[in-house]
Amino acid sequence: MIRRLACSLLAATLLAPAAMAAPGVTSTKPADLPAGHYGVDPTHTTIVGKISHLGFSLYQIRFTKVDASFDYDPKAPQNAALKVSVDPASIETATGGDEAGLKFAKELAGEAWFDAAKFPTATFVSTKVEPGQGQTGKITGDLTLHGVTKPVVLDVTFNGVGAGFGPGVKTGFSATTTFKRSAFGISKYAPLVGDDVTLNIEIEFDKK
Repeated sequence: MIRRLACSLLAATLLAPAAMAAPGVTSTKPADLPAGHYGVDPTHTTIVGKISHLGFSLYQIRFTKVDASFDYDPKAPQNAALKVSVDPASIETATGGDEAGLKFAKELAGEAWFDAAKFPTATFVSTKVEPGQGQTGKITGDLTLHGVTKPVVLDVTFNGVGAGFGPGVKTGFSATTTFKRSAFGISKYAPLVGDDVTLNIEIEFDKK
């Protein structure tokens, strides 16, 4: 009886990692990502910005209109090329779609902040890719925001590759970067509203 119980516990322990594996992911090795051109899955992509509000909280904003693509060859991952574009007018605030939230989002998209009417697109174009250990890496690129272009570095995690819900190849990444908004000419209310902006990115792509 004790022996059977021990065997059952051992089998459960060995099988647990497989049972907990992400259901859509077949590999978390970047080398298993097929070569080709990938386009963004906008439905499953989020870009969230965080900024200090008077030191009391890290206030969050979100951009809902994102386009992105990248080219990749597992034999030369350092040559990968990434392009991202964001519509700053698509900004949403923490209060969402209620009257106050819509009013604040309109203010942030306005002339004193993102000035989306004058600068309707923010872009990131990679200039250097540095594969790291395991699933991590760094992507340096030119961020153009509010009409100003500056280099920034994304810390990237490769979340895996698989088939998703249907045929074809799906992949996903998490990334983060921090930059100073004043470097891009957006300095309203600084330093009461923080200068450092952190972007947290969750993005999925489909192979074309």
